[in-house]
Amino acid sequence: MINKTYTGDKNSYTASRELGKGGEGQVYELANNYSQVLKIYNEALSTEKIEKLRTMVAMGNTQTLSYAAWPVDIVKDNSAVVGFVMKKLDNYMPLHMLFSPMDRKKNFPDKGYNFLVHVARNLATAFYALHSQGLVIGDVNEGNILVNSQGMVAFIDCDSFQIKNNNSYFFCEVGVPRYTPPELLSKSSFNSVIRSVNTDSFSMAVLIFQLLFLGRHPFAGRNISNEEIDEETAIKKYLFAYSVNKADKKLLPPNDSFSINNLPQQLVTLFHSSFENEIARPEPEQWMKALDEFSTEMITCEKHKIHVYPSTLISCPWCDFKDRRNIYYFLDDSYTQQIPAYDMDKFINGFKVEQLNLKKISFPKQNKQAIPPTPILDIYKSYQLYHRVGMAIVVVIAILIAIYLTQFSFVSLFLIGFSYKLLPWHGDIVKEKKRRELAYKTQGQMLDAALKEYNAPKELNNYNNNASKLERSIDQFKKLPTELQKRKREMEEEVYNNQLHVFLHQFLLEDFTIAGFGASRKATLAAAGIRTAGDITKLASIKVAGIGPKFIQNLLSWQRLVASRYTYRPDNDLLQTRYNLIATQIEQQKRYLENEIKKDYNSLNYLKARIFNRQSQLETQINSLHKEYCQSIVDYEAFNEKFGGLI
Repeated sequence: MINKTYTGDKNSYTASRELGKGGEGQVYELANNYSQVLKIYNEALSTEKIEKLRTMVAMGNTQTLSYAAWPVDIVKDNSAVVGFVMKKLDNYMPLHMLFSPMDRKKNFPDKGYNFLVHVARNLATAFYALHSQGLVIGDVNEGNILVNSQGMVAFIDCDSFQIKNNNSYFFCEVGVPRYTPPELLSKSSFNSVIRSVNTDSFSMAVLIFQLLFLGRHPFAGRNISNEEIDEETAIKKYLFAYSVNKADKKLLPPNDSFSINNLPQQLVTLFHSSFENEIARPEPEQWMKALDEFSTEMITCEKHKIHVYPSTLISCPWCDFKDRRNIYYFLDDSYTQQIPAYDMDKFINGFKVEQLNLKKISFPKQNKQAIPPTPILDIYKSYQLYHRVGMAIVVVIAILIAIYLTQFSFVSLFLIGFSYKLLPWHGDIVKEKKRRELAYKTQGQMLDAALKEYNAPKELNNYNNNASKLERSIDQFKKLPTELQKRKREMEEEVYNNQLHVFLHQFLLEDFTIAGFGASRKATLAAAGIRTAGDITKLASIKVAGIGPKFIQNLLSWQRLVASRYTYRPDNDLLQTRYNLIATQIEQQKRYLENEIKKDYNSLNYLKARIFNRQSQLETQINSLHKEYCQSIVDYEAFNEKFGGLI
């Protein structure tokens, strides 16, 4: 659908490059309009949907457009409405890129916890602004809200908003369960369901919680009950995992999560009011005030600039997570080896990606190395004696039966075999053997898993991908001077050709004698739009009846002859202006690549440190597991050798 033109109520629009596609349709860039994009639906639109889009276009205003990719014009194809035009959101990414630690480190490497608070505040502001226009978002989720590096947020997929139309509604008939309030989750469908600021407030509170708790969901935690509780069930039953109000909790916060007690009481109260009742939930304005106050309470860690945390805490929680649990929620200074700007060229020219040569470990599984077995409990030694005595008694009884009750001699054989299995200590010996067998097999499986992870680190692939990306960025950076000269040369050629084109258009074909071209052929060319020496170039893309390759060559020869009269006089002012523009573009590209290189270099160092740290942990674990494995085999074999004959 490249370069397809659609008509709108306000303008006509030509779709160019596809930017993305979803279940509903595709989004395209607009030719010659880089501030807007075009959404085209996959299926024919209902009359109601078309009316909704027209209503949205009519009610658009500056405030709404500031926080949403709002429809500004509908577009038609052969009189049928097929989509709409909206503003383009450059350099925005989905809000969930702030939730994941790795995404945050990659896309916002210089942002600390205060930035998450800042985005949460801006999110509440966006809700407030849209609600003040009488809008209800309805389908709130982390995928239809975008954020940029300044922390500004914007909504997309606005055609799903609930819109009031006089005394009726255009309903929001979709929703993501984990952002849907309990009173709506209980409904079988969202068709004809009237949503409100109060239902939006629940969804907004979930997103704010995820921002402040680094991606955690308020209704996902450790289940300490005997019930099956998923997120949807927890929402329906108001099971807020981080609640400090309930004594008989069924969900607790996940391990290694940021504590709700680290927040000011005002925010704690707002979360509880949002998640533990459905009446009069806190609205955006209340969140804005609380988050404004919270943002003023941030301090920076003395060790790491990226570690920003509430001043009410006695120590940096991010350092605590790092030092005690090896969890890096924020990329700290030890892995952000900043490259001074003036040293970038030196760094680029001398840089070489370090190939991680990780050693491999393998152990012979039964390398027991003369390990003494763990002493066997005395009770089993007693069982051995009991077994012998018991069996002796059974044998004597069997012999007596065979002598005095000859007709029942078969009973003696049955008695010996049956009694052997029924001796009370026989079962204990069998259980102990099975326990020891299970112990060494389990230890072997754990050792295999640890060896597998050590010899093929999970993050090594990420490291190699990052290294490849960094090398590509460096290669592009190195080529910038050549690219600058190339683009300058192409620009001057363009200026030259434009001037030549103007010059050639001064020469009419009808005024000159051209081999093979009489009045008739010249008339044929004129009818095809070829009247001047400058027009002859069109023959490369069009065909004219009766003008074959030979005649075209004659025309081109004549064109070259005319062109030979042209004297190039460069417009120095124009050239300098365009030179400056190209230089600015290259400089912008250079700054972009510098940032990308720094970001990827920092990420590479982080991954390297993480891999080596994990390798060190695994090596210690493997050595311990190997000893335990060998010991468990020795113990099993010793027991089996001594008591195997009794089983």
